[in-house]
Amino acid sequence: MVVELARLDPDASKEQVLHHLAIDGGVIIKQMLDADTIEKFKTDVAGQVESQEPGAKTGGDRTVEFWGHQTKRFTRLGWRSPTFEQILLQQMMIDVCDHVLLPSCDDYWMNTGQMMIIGPGESDQMWHRDAGNWMTLCTPTSPEVTVSCMYALGDFTADNGATRVVPGSHLWGDYQQAPAQDQTAIAEMESGDGMIYSGRVIHYGGANTTTDWRLGLHVSFVLGWLTPEEALPLSTPWESAETMSERAQRLLGWRSYGVRSRLWTVDYEDIPVAFDRN
Repeated sequence: MVVELARLDPDASKEQVLHHLAIDGGVIIKQMLDADTIEKFKTDVAGQVESQEPGAKTGGDRTVEFWGHQTKRFTRLGWRSPTFEQILLQQMMIDVCDHVLLPSCDDYWMNTGQMMIIGPGESDQMWHRDAGNWMTLCTPTSPEVTVSCMYALGDFTADNGATRVVPGSHLWGDYQQAPAQDQTAIAEMESGDGMIYSGRVIHYGGANTTTDWRLGLHVSFVLGWLTPEEALPLSTPWESAETMSERAQRLLGWRSYGVRSRLWTVDYEDIPVAFDRN
C-alpha cells in the first residue's frame, strides 16, 4: 500500500486544509504560488543560488550532517528579494497559522524563510520534527509551536529529493519512535505547489539521484514568544522592510509583540516609533 498525502485544488477551503493537517500532519495544495511570482522570486535570488556553496560552514557534526553535504541553504530573503513579501503573506498559509498558532500566543512571527536546494548525489536527510528546535515543546501533548510550508520552485520528484513525510506521526504517543519506510509518503509536487505541515510531523529531505538541483523554498512561522531560527531584523534590515506592510514588518521582527504582555520593544515603544521610523 502506497502512503500519500492529500492533494487539494487551489480553491480548497481553509477548513479542508485544516482537516487534512489535523489527520495527517501535512497536506499538499496545488499552485499556492503563481508562475509570475515564482519567476520574479527566482530572478531575485538567482545570483545567490549560483554562488552559494553546498554544505554547512559552521556547527557541530550533527549540524553538518543535518544540513546535507550537497545541499545549498540560505536565508535573508526579505533583503534579497522584493518579491518575497508576497510569498511571506500567502493568504492560505496566513489563515492556517492564525487558526493553529494564535490560540497559544498574541501573535507569531516568521521562523525562517530559507532556500533548500538539494543537489545531485545528496543522501536522505535524517528524519526530524521541526518543533524539536524548542525541545520541551516537542511532545505528544505540546501545543503546536510552528507551522511550515515547503514551496516547490521547480518540480519535486521521488528521484530529485522530494520531501518525505510520515502522515499521522504528529499524533504518535512516542516521539522517539523511528518511522518505517512503509509509513512514509513522498511529497511529489509541481512548480508552484506547496506543502503545509505541522511542526510535530516527521519529515526529511529525500535523496537526489538525478543530475539536477531540486529548488525548494521553506517558509515557517513560530509562536511570538519563542526564539526563531533566523535572526530576523539582521536578515532583513530596515532599509528592506520599511516599504513593506505592517503585517510583513511584524512577521519579520520589526514590530513589537504582545497585547497582554509587551515584549520586543525599544524604550518600551513599538520599534518603528522608538526609532522614529513610523
